[in-house]
Amino acid sequence: MFDETRGVRKKIAVIGAGISGLSAAYYLSEDHDITVFEAEPRLGGHARTVMAGRKGDQPVDTGFIVFNYVTYPYLTRLFDELNVPVTKSEMSFGATIDNGRIEYGLNNLRTLTAQKRNLARPAYYKMIADILRFGKEAPEAAQDDDTTIGELVDQLRLGHWFRHNYLMPMCGAIWSTPVEFVDQFPARSLVHFFRNHALLASGRANQHQWYTVKGGSIEYVRRIEAALRARGSDIRLGSPVQRIERHDLGVTVHAGGEAKLFDEIILATHSDQSLAILGEAATGAEKAALGAIRYQPNKAILHCDPGQMPRRRACWSSWTYRSQNGNVGVTYWMNRLQNIPDSDPLFVTLNAASDIPADKIYDEVEFAHPIFDKAALRAQGQIREMQGQNRTWFAGAYNRHGFHEDGIASAMHLVERITSAPQIIGADNGISEKEPAVPTSAQFRGDIGVVDAVRPRRTFSLACFWCV
Repeated sequence: MFDETRGVRKKIAVIGAGISGLSAAYYLSEDHDITVFEAEPRLGGHARTVMAGRKGDQPVDTGFIVFNYVTYPYLTRLFDELNVPVTKSEMSFGATIDNGRIEYGLNNLRTLTAQKRNLARPAYYKMIADILRFGKEAPEAAQDDDTTIGELVDQLRLGHWFRHNYLMPMCGAIWSTPVEFVDQFPARSLVHFFRNHALLASGRANQHQWYTVKGGSIEYVRRIEAALRARGSDIRLGSPVQRIERHDLGVTVHAGGEAKLFDEIILATHSDQSLAILGEAATGAEKAALGAIRYQPNKAILHCDPGQMPRRRACWSSWTYRSQNGNVGVTYWMNRLQNIPDSDPLFVTLNAASDIPADKIYDEVEFAHPIFDKAALRAQGQIREMQGQNRTWFAGAYNRHGFHEDGIASAMHLVERITSAPQIIGADNGISEKEPAVPTSAQFRGDIGVVDAVRPRRTFSLACFWCV
């Protein structure tokens, strides 16, 4: 079919229904015939909400949790279009190291000094000074694409405590990556990300206000699903793709014992999964680029065990790095992140540093997160060059920094090229050109009440960030 105002209506297969696949399908479905193939029995990918708590009535996110209106321009635009209800989230970072030998929080002066022993440790004062100096000097120093963050720390002569008790734990928590891999992160990319997300401490109130979806991320997933079905899109759950064939007539997708022909295909799965789907039909360039990105498995446990938090209650933070007996993990305090009453304690721990009693566990799931070393960054450029070749497109958060906004950003690039309609926001460097006012989607609706639609306030914190 040809619409003079919109062009040729294509049949497009979207494989994978995480944020990348769902947003690509949503923005293409108005003008094209979309079929979504999802191997799992549900939509959403890392947008995963579980009902938990003492009465089983608390919606808790175990993957994607928070966002802001400064560095998530695509996601917040989508939420505004879908009227997704959101609420403010409280963000803070803390650490409990070596079985509680060192504990601190970076939310305010009280949490900084919660462990009184730190006040007598010169190394602790130097760590705080190094955090501030890193924020000031790192952007100018990180100009070489080949320099790793470990090399940059050495170059700036930042101390042992800064490296091992702050930077490595923080980066490991942000990217859900073992600390031994953090040293190999490309410095320029990491510092650029820190700057854009207001994570470079400068000793002043410069942090973004964070938000979470009211009722859990499932709320936005349901709205996308409803929009797709209303537009006649075909959604196939529990339908893993066995293989695809690319030829002159299009792309044939084999799934569920059926073969279906499409004009274009969008692989919105992890890069290694996309390579497996391509199989022997993958080109040399596809094998090299998609195969260069490594993944780290992370086990997430939703539970009510406060034993995963710091010994000192004053150090409890929205997300806490914990090392114990050589094991490291990160715990997210869901009561603070998603405004759950403290009377119903809920936590999500990635790679628990100690055992969690079985009777305190509500849910377990394993995620895979990309490791952003220099090989991965080179692969990103190679994948950009491959886009659209052989009627094949690659979407996924692995194309940028690995977060929810990066997943939808990768989809919007494909949507723009497929539709020839402008989609890219600003310089598309992970941050809006200017800080926007909170749009309609940031207002509470119905029986929730209304939040003032004002510019997001900034809250003091040396560091406060989390998202998956």
